[in-house]
Amino acid sequence: MIYELRLYSVVPGRIDVCYERFEKHLPALFARHGIRNTGRWTATAGPNGPMFVYLMAYRDLAEREGQWNSFYTDPEWFDIRSATQGDEEAVERFDLYFLKANPSWTPDAARSAERIGGTHDLILAEIALGKNAAANTFLAETYLPCLQRAGAEIMLVADFISGPALPKLALMIAWPDGNARTEGWRRINLDPDLREAITAQRQRIGRAALGQTETHLLEPTPFALPLASLGNPLEAEQ
Repeated sequence: MIYELRLYSVVPGRIDVCYERFEKHLPALFARHGIRNTGRWTATAGPNGPMFVYLMAYRDLAEREGQWNSFYTDPEWFDIRSATQGDEEAVERFDLYFLKANPSWTPDAARSAERIGGTHDLILAEIALGKNAAANTFLAETYLPCLQRAGAEIMLVADFISGPALPKLALMIAWPDGNARTEGWRRINLDPDLREAITAQRQRIGRAALGQTETHLLEPTPFALPLASLGNPLEAEQ
């Protein structure tokens, strides 16, 4: 299974176009072409804002190509685009990435962004070159447990299989609310086990296995049909 992450940098004042499409039009159109939308969000903080984010899941790249070829030849899509777009483009640019589940994470077929709710973080983290194994061990044994102790729910842990500045990791977590997020990150940043593990990494491999991060604070956006699971949508279909 692969994921497709899309980050849309929206023209200021035009985010309503994304809302209208995803609330009124795209759910039925996606369903017609078999596209599994596992979540969509508005970024309320982070680079390149205003930004709209959404995530799809596929069995493989061949399925993805078939679904989108079908979508882009559907006349209804062009009618929707024309009706919602207005006189100028609503999106200035978009970044598209393909991901695969990281070995440190076990997908939960029963969970979706809609069911989880709350406030979400999308964290894009660089991985030290040649240190994927060390990064995966750190995630499984130290970092993910630290996030959970701080009150975060793990929604997605995935490796980039395309895009710039590889290797890179995508991590999506959920907090009950903004206050829980603030307190949770304070606990994470002060966690002694986490700091000890990072210090040990520097001594062993010369740097931290996970490097610089880019974080987007996300708010889930309504969707008119039930979402596919954020964990394993293929299992959820069975």
